[in-house]
Amino acid sequence: MSPRFLHPKNTRQRRLIFWLALAGLFCLFPLFFVGGPVWSDGPLIHAAWNLGHPIFFALLTIAVRPWRFASGWQLWAMTTAAMLFLGTGVELAQSLDNRSVDGRDILRNLTGPWAVLALRTWASFEQPLPFRDWLIRALALGFLAIEPIFVSGIAVQQVQIRQGLPSLYDFQHSHPERFWRGNVSKSTGDDCGSIAKNPLSVALTTRRYSGASLDNLPADWRGYDTLTISLWNPENYTIPLTLRINDLAHEQGRNVYQDRFNRTFQITPGVNRIQQDLSAVATAPEDRKMQMNDVRRLMFFTSNLDQPARLCLGELKLTGASQ
Repeated sequence: MSPRFLHPKNTRQRRLIFWLALAGLFCLFPLFFVGGPVWSDGPLIHAAWNLGHPIFFALLTIAVRPWRFASGWQLWAMTTAAMLFLGTGVELAQSLDNRSVDGRDILRNLTGPWAVLALRTWASFEQPLPFRDWLIRALALGFLAIEPIFVSGIAVQQVQIRQGLPSLYDFQHSHPERFWRGNVSKSTGDDCGSIAKNPLSVALTTRRYSGASLDNLPADWRGYDTLTISLWNPENYTIPLTLRINDLAHEQGRNVYQDRFNRTFQITPGVNRIQQDLSAVATAPEDRKMQMNDVRRLMFFTSNLDQPARLCLGELKLTGASQ
C-alpha cells in the first residue's frame, strides 16, 4: 500500500480505489463468521488466518475515507474509537457462534486503520511537522508489522520442528507451553533426578483426566519403527499412565476411542523406559489405518488418581528403520 495509492489525483482513481476496497470487504466479511481454522489446525494456520483482521479494517478505512470529516488528532481519535466499537461488536457477534472473544483481535483490527492513516500523515495535519509525522508513521507501521513477524516466527518454528526428527520434542526449549497443553513445566534443579539434562515436569491431579498433550510436533512418522519414551516417577508408588496418539483424520472425524491408539503403562518408582511398536499405533483405529504421515497429537494422561502426583519426561523420540 503506497502513499500514492491513498492520494488519488482524480475522481476516476478515487472511484476505482473505493470499489476495490468495497469488493475486498464483501469477500472478507463472511470469513469472520464462516470458515476459518478449527481447533485441530496447527499454529501456523491460526496465526496466518489472523492477518485478515488488519487487512479488513484497512480496507474499511480506505472505503470510508474518514479524512473527509476530520484531520489531525481528531482524525486519529475518531478512527480509533470507531474501529474499537466495530471490532468489539464483531467479537461479541462471534461469541454468539461459540467463538471466544479475543482481545488481541481487537488490537489487530486497529493496526490496519493506523497503517492507512500513517501513510497519509502529511495530509492529516494542518501544520505538518516532519519529525512528528515520521514518528507517528513509524509507530503505526510498527504495530502493523507485529503480526507478520509473529507469523514468520511460527513458520520458522514449524520448519525447525519437522527438521528435529527423530526427536518429537526438543527439551532445550525454554517455553514448553508453546508445544504442550496441560500442567507442564521445565524442570529446575534436581526435582527430576538424573533422567535427562533438561526434562519436563508433568503435574498430575485427581481429576478424571489429567496429564499433558503434545500438540505441536512433527507429523510425519513414516520410516520409523519405535517410539521411545523415558519417564521418571519420583513417587513411591506405581502410577497408571495412558499414552494416546491420533492423526488428523481422527480429529476431523467422530473423535471416538476406537479410532485412535490408547495404551496404559504402569509407571513404577524410578526410571521407566518405554518402547512402543509403531506398527501397533498404525493399526490401532478399528476401521482404518492411522495416517502415519499426519500424526497430530500425542498425549499422556491419568484417570482419577487417589492423590496428586508428578512425572518427569526426559526422552521422546522415534527410532528404527530410518536410523
